Amino acid sequence: MANQLGAFDFETAPVRQGKLNIGGVEVSVRADLLVMGRGRGEDQIGAAILRMTQDDAATDEARAKRRDMGLCVATLARMHLDQNLTTNRSPANRLCMSIDVQHGEVFTAPNSNTRRMSDITAACQTIAALWETA
Repeated sequence: MANQLGAFDFETAPVRQGKLNIGGVEVSVRADLLVMGRGRGEDQIGAAILRMTQDDAATDEARAKRRDMGLCVATLARMHLDQNLTTNRSPANRLCMSIDVQHGEVFTAPNSNTRRMSDITAACQTIAALWETA
């Protein structure tokens, strides 16, 4: 993984981090590391979440599922950065990542993640609606 992550500067994330509020649901998301970089002539920041996946299957379906989950976690890291990690740096999707330690894969929040964010928000809104009636 040193080749994939060697270009990034990592710092320890704050110990205390607020919960991410999505569609009326408090979601516990914790950045393990802050990722510093420079792009477009400005200092940028991202958040990294370390993941230990339990699935060691090597099928195409398993790889696709791990990739989708990695992109979802990277998107949550970006949302968490926007809501809970105050900084004077500009947030950057390329620096928001999910690091699958077991498989040695790094997934970054896609530049076009509006659909994924909408899907996450819709799922949380559904959960919030169900919790109110349960």
